[in-house]
Amino acid sequence: MIVSNATPLLAFARIDALELLAHIVRHMLIPETVWHEVTRDPWRPGAEAIRHASWVEVHPVATIPPAILPLLDRGEAEVIALAEAIVATEVVLDERAARAVATARGLKIIGTAGLLVRAKQRGLIPAVRPWLERMQNQGMRYSQRFIEELFHQLDE
Repeated sequence: MIVSNATPLLAFARIDALELLAHIVRHMLIPETVWHEVTRDPWRPGAEAIRHASWVEVHPVATIPPAILPLLDRGEAEVIALAEAIVATEVVLDERAARAVATARGLKIIGTAGLLVRAKQRGLIPAVRPWLERMQNQGMRYSQRFIEELFHQLDE
């Protein structure tokens, strides 16, 4: 089972690519705080599509380990707590601090760019570059160094 934070969902939603994300992950759990973050504003790009995505399941979080609350925002902390509670196969996180905490807690992580790489590996898309560039045009931020290294590794 895959647990996701808001940023990856919003990144795909903003470029009208939730269907691609559904093909990559097939099913995704998100905690209630993340659900509210991505759907509360009806004018937010993708909010309506996420609200109707049958493959996204909202799951309550009973407890959050107190040690991670001061380090992360509520959504990220709930993502990690949920992933630990259900023994998730993977956690989708983009934020550096959340990735560091998840890794330190032994969780397997992937980010939005990694999901695009997976889509390319599965033959769902021919190249990562146009998708990632569209996400960047819609507000996703990656360091230039990261982008250059990723495209170099992918021969794009």
